[in-house]
Amino acid sequence: MNSDTPEEVIRAIDWALSQGNFNQAKTLCAQASQDYPNHAKIQRYARILASRNLPFHQLAPNPDTPLNLNWVIQHRQHYRGRWVALEKGNLIADASSIDELFAQVGKEKMKDLFYTIIY
Repeated sequence: MNSDTPEEVIRAIDWALSQGNFNQAKTLCAQASQDYPNHAKIQRYARILASRNLPFHQLAPNPDTPLNLNWVIQHRQHYRGRWVALEKGNLIADASSIDELFAQVGKEKMKDLFYTIIY
């Protein structure tokens, strides 16, 4: 991976995440964090994807995904660094950690929502 620039690695990680390939993103992050120990964004990705508390689920295609992604794009400046839970493009809750988000919404309800951290 050393022949790639950090920006190319980040694009590869972003692509893997956008395709729902979380294991590939996690693998790329693990190697990139060793190759680029001083790169802030790579280290941030590595910390997030290395979390044992972060559940990865392969979901069926959801027609609400474009609505939720549009919400993230439109509101990312205001919610940067926050966890958000969305339903059909509407904010349900936001929190400073995933645990706090789950506590606010409830574990069962979270199964039906789109949730992510905003960067």
